[in-house]
Amino acid sequence: AMTIDFHTHIFPRDVIVSRDFYMNDPGFKLLYSSEKSVIIDHSGLGEYILSGKLSGAAAMSFPWAVEKHCLQQNDYMASIAEKNNIFPFGMIPLSSSKSVRAYAGEIKSRGLYGIGEIAFYNGGMTESNTKYLREVLEASIEFSLPVCLHLNEPVGHQYPGKYDPSLSIVYELIKSVPDAVIILSHWGGGMLFYELMPEVHETLKNVHYDTAASPYLYRSEIYSTALKIIGAEKIIFGSDYPLLGVERYMNSIESEIISPEDRDKVFYGNAKRILKI
Repeated sequence: AMTIDFHTHIFPRDVIVSRDFYMNDPGFKLLYSSEKSVIIDHSGLGEYILSGKLSGAAAMSFPWAVEKHCLQQNDYMASIAEKNNIFPFGMIPLSSSKSVRAYAGEIKSRGLYGIGEIAFYNGGMTESNTKYLREVLEASIEFSLPVCLHLNEPVGHQYPGKYDPSLSIVYELIKSVPDAVIILSHWGGGMLFYELMPEVHETLKNVHYDTAASPYLYRSEIYSTALKIIGAEKIIFGSDYPLLGVERYMNSIESEIISPEDRDKVFYGNAKRILKI
Protein backbone atom coordinates (compact mmCIF):
# COMPACT_ATOMS: atom_id res chain seq x y z
CA ALA A 1 0.00 0.00 0.00
CA MET A 2 1.13 3.55 -0.73
CA THR A 3 2.23 5.59 2.28
CA ILE A 4 3.20 9.23 2.69
CA ASP A 5 4.61 10.26 6.06
CA PHE A 6 3.15 13.72 6.57
CA HIS A 7 5.14 14.69 9.67
CA THR A 8 8.94 14.49 9.54
CA HIS A 9 11.65 16.98 10.49
CA ILE A 10 14.81 17.89 8.64
CA PHE A 11 17.43 20.61 9.02
CA PRO A 12 20.19 22.00 6.81
CA ARG A 13 23.51 20.18 7.12
CA ASP A 14 25.04 23.19 8.88
CA VAL A 15 22.55 22.94 11.74
CA ILE A 16 23.65 19.34 12.31
CA VAL A 17 27.37 20.13 12.13
CA SER A 18 27.30 23.42 14.09
CA ARG A 19 24.37 22.77 16.42
CA ASP A 20 25.69 25.16 19.08
CA PHE A 21 25.62 28.12 16.68
CA TYR A 22 21.81 27.85 16.51
CA MET A 23 21.25 27.77 20.26
CA ASN A 24 20.60 31.54 20.17
CA ASP A 25 17.11 30.56 19.01
CA PRO A 26 15.12 29.85 22.20
CA GLY A 27 12.78 27.28 20.66
CA PHE A 28 15.63 25.40 19.03
CA LYS A 29 17.58 25.41 22.28
CA LEU A 30 14.59 24.03 24.18
CA LEU A 31 14.14 21.08 21.83
CA TYR A 32 17.66 20.36 20.62
CA SER A 33 20.15 21.28 23.34
CA SER A 34 20.16 17.63 24.41
CA GLU A 35 22.51 15.46 22.35
CA LYS A 36 19.83 12.78 22.56
CA SER A 37 17.62 14.87 20.26
CA VAL A 38 18.43 13.51 16.82
CA ILE A 39 18.69 15.90 13.87
CA ILE A 40 18.75 14.71 10.25
CA ASP A 41 18.94 16.33 6.83
CA HIS A 42 17.26 15.30 3.57
CA SER A 43 19.67 12.42 2.98
CA GLY A 44 18.67 10.87 6.31
CA LEU A 45 15.03 11.34 5.39
CA GLY A 46 15.67 9.80 1.97
CA GLU A 47 17.10 6.70 3.64
CA TYR A 48 14.04 6.47 5.89
CA ILE A 49 11.72 6.73 2.87
CA LEU A 50 13.56 3.83 1.22
CA SER A 51 13.89 1.63 4.31
CA GLY A 52 10.28 2.26 5.36
CA LYS A 53 9.07 1.59 1.78
CA LEU A 54 7.28 4.95 1.78
CA SER A 55 6.00 6.74 -1.32
CA GLY A 56 7.26 10.03 0.10
CA ALA A 57 7.35 12.33 3.10
CA ALA A 58 6.38 15.89 3.90
CA ALA A 59 9.35 17.56 5.61
CA MET A 60 8.54 20.15 8.24
CA SER A 61 10.63 23.21 8.91
CA PHE A 62 11.27 24.60 12.39
CA PRO A 63 9.48 27.61 13.96
CA TRP A 64 12.59 29.78 14.03
CA ALA A 65 12.39 33.04 15.94
CA VAL A 66 15.77 34.13 14.52
CA GLU A 67 15.03 35.37 11.01
CA LYS A 68 18.38 34.49 9.43
CA HIS A 69 18.07 30.87 10.57
CA CYS A 70 14.59 30.77 9.07
CA LEU A 71 15.81 32.21 5.75
CA GLN A 72 18.62 29.67 5.66
CA GLN A 73 16.18 26.82 6.21
CA ASN A 74 13.76 28.12 3.55
CA ASP A 75 16.66 28.27 1.06
CA TYR A 76 17.60 24.72 1.98
CA MET A 77 14.01 23.45 1.71
CA ALA A 78 13.64 25.07 -1.72
CA SER A 79 16.87 23.42 -2.88
CA ILE A 80 15.61 19.93 -2.07
CA ALA A 81 11.98 20.25 -3.21
CA GLU A 82 11.04 17.32 -5.46
CA LYS A 83 14.17 15.32 -4.53
CA ASN A 84 13.76 11.75 -3.22
CA ASN A 85 9.98 12.22 -2.94
CA ILE A 86 10.43 14.79 -0.19
CA PHE A 87 7.78 17.50 -0.01
CA PRO A 88 9.30 20.31 2.09
CA PHE A 89 7.39 23.01 3.95
CA GLY A 90 8.58 26.57 4.44
CA MET A 91 8.46 28.71 7.56
CA ILE A 92 7.65 32.32 8.34
CA PRO A 93 9.75 33.72 11.21
CA LEU A 94 7.91 34.87 14.32
CA SER A 95 9.17 38.39 13.85
CA SER A 96 10.64 39.69 10.65
CA SER A 97 11.62 42.65 8.53
CA LYS A 98 9.11 41.54 5.88
CA SER A 99 5.39 40.96 6.09
CA VAL A 100 3.96 37.51 6.72
CA ARG A 101 2.23 37.80 3.34
CA ALA A 102 5.52 38.46 1.53
CA TYR A 103 7.04 35.38 3.14
CA ALA A 104 4.03 33.24 2.22
CA GLY A 105 4.28 34.42 -1.39
CA GLU A 106 7.95 33.40 -1.51
CA ILE A 107 7.19 30.00 0.00
CA LYS A 108 4.63 29.43 -2.75
CA SER A 109 6.78 30.73 -5.61
CA ARG A 110 9.74 28.61 -4.55
CA GLY A 111 7.75 25.42 -4.93
CA LEU A 112 7.37 24.55 -1.25
CA TYR A 113 4.28 22.59 -0.24
CA GLY A 114 3.00 24.38 2.84
CA ILE A 115 3.85 26.38 5.95
CA GLY A 116 4.93 24.56 9.10
CA GLU A 117 5.36 23.12 11.57
CA ILE A 118 4.32 26.28 13.41
CA ALA A 119 4.70 26.06 17.19
CA PHE A 120 4.91 28.51 20.05
CA TYR A 121 7.39 26.71 22.27
CA ASN A 122 8.16 29.94 24.09
CA GLY A 123 5.08 31.49 25.59
CA GLY A 124 2.26 29.66 23.84
CA MET A 125 -0.68 31.64 22.45
CA THR A 126 0.33 35.15 23.51
CA GLU A 127 -1.35 38.11 21.87
CA SER A 128 1.53 38.62 19.44
CA ASN A 129 1.70 34.91 18.58
CA THR A 130 -2.05 34.87 17.98
CA LYS A 131 -1.76 37.87 15.66
CA TYR A 132 1.09 36.16 13.79
CA LEU A 133 -0.96 32.97 13.39
CA ARG A 134 -3.95 34.93 12.08
CA GLU A 135 -1.74 36.58 9.46
CA VAL A 136 -0.28 33.22 8.47
CA LEU A 137 -3.73 31.65 8.08
CA GLU A 138 -4.98 34.60 6.01
CA ALA A 139 -1.94 34.45 3.73
CA SER A 140 -2.24 30.67 3.42
CA ILE A 141 -5.67 31.07 1.83
CA GLU A 142 -4.40 33.64 -0.67
CA PHE A 143 -1.50 31.41 -1.76
CA SER A 144 -3.37 28.12 -1.22
CA LEU A 145 -0.79 26.63 1.11
CA PRO A 146 -1.71 24.17 3.87
CA VAL A 147 -0.58 25.13 7.38
CA CYS A 148 0.75 22.59 9.88
CA LEU A 149 0.31 23.72 13.49
CA HIS A 150 1.77 21.99 16.55
CA LEU A 151 -0.74 21.58 19.36
CA ASN A 152 0.03 19.43 22.38
CA GLU A 153 -2.25 18.17 25.15
CA PRO A 154 -3.33 20.58 27.92
CA VAL A 155 -3.01 17.76 30.50
CA GLY A 156 -0.52 15.02 31.34
CA HIS A 157 3.24 14.79 31.73
CA GLN A 158 5.58 17.62 30.80
CA TYR A 159 8.13 17.28 27.99
CA PRO A 160 10.45 19.82 26.34
CA GLY A 161 8.38 22.21 24.25
CA LYS A 162 5.04 21.37 25.85
CA TYR A 163 2.93 24.48 26.36
CA ASP A 164 -0.68 25.33 27.12
CA PRO A 165 -2.33 24.87 23.71
CA SER A 166 -5.10 27.40 24.48
CA LEU A 167 -7.60 25.41 22.43
CA SER A 168 -10.28 28.09 22.79
CA ILE A 169 -8.00 30.78 21.33
CA VAL A 170 -6.98 28.51 18.45
CA TYR A 171 -10.61 27.54 17.86
CA GLU A 172 -11.83 31.16 17.73
CA LEU A 173 -9.00 32.00 15.35
CA ILE A 174 -9.86 29.15 12.98
CA LYS A 175 -13.51 30.16 13.22
CA SER A 176 -12.57 33.63 11.96
CA VAL A 177 -10.45 32.22 9.08
CA PRO A 178 -12.45 29.06 8.28
CA ASP A 179 -11.16 28.52 4.74
CA ALA A 180 -7.54 27.91 5.75
CA VAL A 181 -6.46 24.31 5.17
CA ILE A 182 -4.92 23.28 8.49
CA ILE A 183 -3.22 20.18 9.83
CA LEU A 184 -3.16 20.10 13.62
CA SER A 185 -0.29 17.93 14.80
CA HIS A 186 -0.59 15.31 17.53
CA TRP A 187 -4.39 15.10 17.21
CA GLY A 188 -4.59 18.85 17.82
CA GLY A 189 -3.84 18.44 21.52
CA GLY A 190 -7.27 16.81 21.84
CA MET A 191 -9.16 19.34 19.72
CA LEU A 192 -10.55 16.42 17.74
CA PHE A 193 -12.63 15.22 20.72
CA TYR A 194 -14.64 18.45 20.60
CA GLU A 195 -15.68 17.65 17.05
CA LEU A 196 -18.38 15.57 18.74
CA MET A 197 -20.01 19.02 19.12
CA PRO A 198 -21.81 19.70 15.81
CA GLU A 199 -20.93 23.42 15.82
CA VAL A 200 -17.23 22.62 16.30
CA HIS A 201 -17.31 20.00 13.56
CA GLU A 202 -18.85 22.56 11.21
CA THR A 203 -16.31 25.27 12.10
CA LEU A 204 -13.34 22.93 11.68
CA LYS A 205 -14.40 21.64 8.27
CA ASN A 206 -10.95 22.36 6.75
CA VAL A 207 -8.98 21.08 9.73
CA HIS A 208 -7.14 17.75 9.63
CA TYR A 209 -5.27 15.94 12.38
CA ASP A 210 -1.99 14.08 12.17
CA THR A 211 -1.00 11.06 14.20
CA ALA A 212 2.50 12.26 15.17
CA ALA A 213 3.83 10.90 18.47
CA SER A 214 0.65 8.89 19.17
CA PRO A 215 2.57 5.89 20.61
CA TYR A 216 4.01 8.22 23.27
CA LEU A 217 0.68 9.85 24.07
CA TYR A 218 -2.38 7.65 23.57
CA ARG A 219 -3.62 4.07 23.69
CA SER A 220 -3.94 2.57 20.23
CA GLU A 221 -7.74 2.98 20.42
CA ILE A 222 -7.11 6.62 19.50
CA TYR A 223 -7.23 5.59 15.83
CA SER A 224 -10.64 3.89 15.91
CA THR A 225 -11.99 6.60 18.23
CA ALA A 226 -10.82 9.37 15.90
CA LEU A 227 -12.25 7.51 12.92
CA LYS A 228 -15.64 7.47 14.63
CA ILE A 229 -15.53 11.16 15.60
CA ILE A 230 -14.04 12.84 12.52
CA GLY A 231 -13.92 10.22 9.76
CA ALA A 232 -10.96 8.99 7.72
CA GLU A 233 -10.87 12.13 5.53
CA LYS A 234 -9.50 14.19 8.42
CA ILE A 235 -6.82 11.82 9.75
CA ILE A 236 -3.31 11.98 8.28
CA PHE A 237 -0.51 9.60 9.08
CA GLY A 238 2.58 11.38 10.38
CA SER A 239 5.33 9.80 12.47
CA ASP A 240 7.40 12.74 13.80
CA TYR A 241 10.51 11.07 12.32
CA PRO A 242 13.34 10.98 13.47
CA LEU A 243 11.62 10.87 16.88
CA LEU A 244 9.59 7.82 15.80
CA GLY A 245 9.29 5.94 12.51
CA VAL A 246 6.50 4.31 10.52
CA GLU A 247 7.10 0.87 12.08
CA ARG A 248 5.91 2.15 15.48
CA TYR A 249 2.48 2.95 13.98
CA MET A 250 1.68 0.27 11.41
CA ASN A 251 0.32 -2.49 13.66
CA SER A 252 -1.83 -0.17 15.77
CA ILE A 253 -3.33 1.65 12.80
CA GLU A 254 -3.96 -1.56 10.87
CA SER A 255 -5.69 -3.21 13.83
CA GLU A 256 -7.77 -0.12 14.69
CA ILE A 257 -8.72 1.09 11.19
CA ILE A 258 -10.12 -1.99 9.53
CA SER A 259 -11.41 -0.71 6.18
CA PRO A 260 -8.71 -0.68 3.46
CA GLU A 261 -10.42 2.36 1.94
CA ASP A 262 -10.18 4.31 5.20
CA ARG A 263 -6.58 3.21 5.72
CA ASP A 264 -5.66 4.36 2.24
CA LYS A 265 -7.00 7.85 3.03
CA VAL A 266 -5.04 8.02 6.29
CA PHE A 267 -1.76 6.73 4.85
CA TYR A 268 -1.88 8.27 1.39
CA GLY A 269 -4.99 9.85 -0.08
CA ASN A 270 -5.42 12.75 2.33
CA ALA A 271 -1.74 13.71 2.12
CA LYS A 272 -1.85 13.53 -1.67
CA ARG A 273 -4.89 15.82 -1.74
CA ILE A 274 -3.43 18.37 0.69
CA LEU A 275 0.03 18.42 -0.93
CA LYS A 276 -1.58 18.58 -4.42
CA ILE A 277 0.73 15.90 -5.79
